[in-house]
Amino acid sequence: MAKTVDVVIIGAGIAGLTAGIYLKRSSLSGVVLEKAAPGGRLLNIHAIDNYPSESLIPGPKLAEKIVTHAAELGVVPEYGNVQGVQKQGDHFLVATDMDTYEAKAVIVATGTTTKTLGVPGEKEFAGRGVSYCATCDGNFFKGKDVALIGYKDRAIEEAIYLASITHHLYVFAPQPFETTEAHERTLRSFSNVDFFFGAKLLGIFGEKLVSSIKVALADGSEKSYPVAGVFPLTGEKSSTDFLAGLTPENKAGFLLTDSQMATSIPGVFAAGDIVDKKLRQLVTASSDGALAATAAIAYVHGLKA
Repeated sequence: MAKTVDVVIIGAGIAGLTAGIYLKRSSLSGVVLEKAAPGGRLLNIHAIDNYPSESLIPGPKLAEKIVTHAAELGVVPEYGNVQGVQKQGDHFLVATDMDTYEAKAVIVATGTTTKTLGVPGEKEFAGRGVSYCATCDGNFFKGKDVALIGYKDRAIEEAIYLASITHHLYVFAPQPFETTEAHERTLRSFSNVDFFFGAKLLGIFGEKLVSSIKVALADGSEKSYPVAGVFPLTGEKSSTDFLAGLTPENKAGFLLTDSQMATSIPGVFAAGDIVDKKLRQLVTASSDGALAATAAIAYVHGLKA
């Protein structure tokens, strides 16, 4: 038998937790579902210096503070790996690997996952020198030479952390940096970092562990670099396969919303990095969560009227 609530929030990152806080302060019932640890992308950020009220704080610490605040209000995420969402009349059935929930509105706040490059050796050396999270795995490479492939803000944040603990960092950027001036200035301040723009990773090599990479440089030449670790961080992709039964409008997998975070499916709202937008930051994710919850509350009240 399905568990009945007014609103189901999928994802317990900063967007989902903010939505949960706003929902809890209303007269409606709801549940926040999370398939991993609450906190989302925050758990993989070494240091945050642009979130209001926090001059410099590790991502996991900020996640802990937000989760604790939510829990104090009674918002405690439940485990649930959502498998599918179906609309039946004026309500939705949200099926997880554990339970099924019936709700009048759904807020999707599932964030993104890191893209793979698909180059030779990437899959084979995953966990053996190839990592998609410097904050998670950087300690394994203290004092060693490593390579990072990326150019967007998250990649630069991760590069700053790696530069602070490794012997030498090679940054291969397929395109010009897309980051804040402050982040780029900080990264360029390290003397142990070399930059290669217009570069393309060709392959990752080694025996049991990564020992080198081959790169095509901007001048057309190819060169090998001895490294112990490789961080492919060229971008992120959305994960909305569970919405296949609804087919909301999207752009390259990112959900299109109006100014109130409503998708093309009445009753389905989106918040955070899953949304098609220019700026993916913690503060915008939190704002999205507040807007989505407020709009979902109004939508449900409209159904009850």
